[in-house]
Amino acid sequence: MYAEYNQDELEHLHRAEMAIYKDFASVCQKYDIPFFAIAGTAIGAVRHGGFIPWDDDMDLAMLREDYEKFAKVMPRETEGKYILMGPDRREKYYNLQPAMMRIGTQFVTEQAFVSGYRPGIFLDLFIYDSIPEEETARKKMLRACRILTILYIMRNTRFFRLLHEKTAMQNIKNFISGCIGACLRIVPHSDEKLYKMFLEKVNSCRGRSELYTALSDPGQAIMWIRRDEIFPLQEVPFEDSTMFLIREYDDQLKRHMGNYMEIPPPEKRKNHAPKILDFGKEL
Repeated sequence: MYAEYNQDELEHLHRAEMAIYKDFASVCQKYDIPFFAIAGTAIGAVRHGGFIPWDDDMDLAMLREDYEKFAKVMPRETEGKYILMGPDRREKYYNLQPAMMRIGTQFVTEQAFVSGYRPGIFLDLFIYDSIPEEETARKKMLRACRILTILYIMRNTRFFRLLHEKTAMQNIKNFISGCIGACLRIVPHSDEKLYKMFLEKVNSCRGRSELYTALSDPGQAIMWIRRDEIFPLQEVPFEDSTMFLIREYDDQLKRHMGNYMEIPPPEKRKNHAPKILDFGKEL
């Protein structure tokens, strides 16, 4: 999905996201929690020294042990200002990715809106987990986690309310997803059960491999990276601050994004195009 922003509004959004990012980075620095940019945020750092000009979110990542540490300390460090949203938190979302959300704001995509979610402006946090070194076992684990991720999203998204897409194929996909989601919602606590199954898969390889990927991301199969390719992290300029990238960021970005230094034409650009955007009183 892609939408053109009013330039003033987009610049305001970038300032708001930077304010959230600086608070996030401050907590990580205080507790020595490493994190790194991925996807569009990493491309923006390398290609633009900040945000991709049309981008409207930030994608940050951590190893699971670092996320678990962050999840323990962040609530008390930012109480009243932020909440941590995710499948393991009181405030849940329709997907399996946790996010740090600014209280008193709104950033609501159409998918979130029709599904009853009203998240604030947030930073996406992608958790990198160990995956098997052996190819057959790795593919089996990736496939299982991919299926569970899709089922979780189907369960928590009201796809029947999205049957107004421009293409017939997308409407067919939304109808099928809506049927599966409706069946899953009949089962009591099916979201919790799906997440538990996902964690069981995740933990099956924990500490047994030096190969990692973000198992809840659609690009999991091509986002993998070895631990010694992550560390030591590289600090680079980002807007009026700095950002961390993995040591071998170029290799991973090429594998994940192709020729990422080439600016895509408008028809190939993507952002979130929120249905509701509210900066609140302090952003």
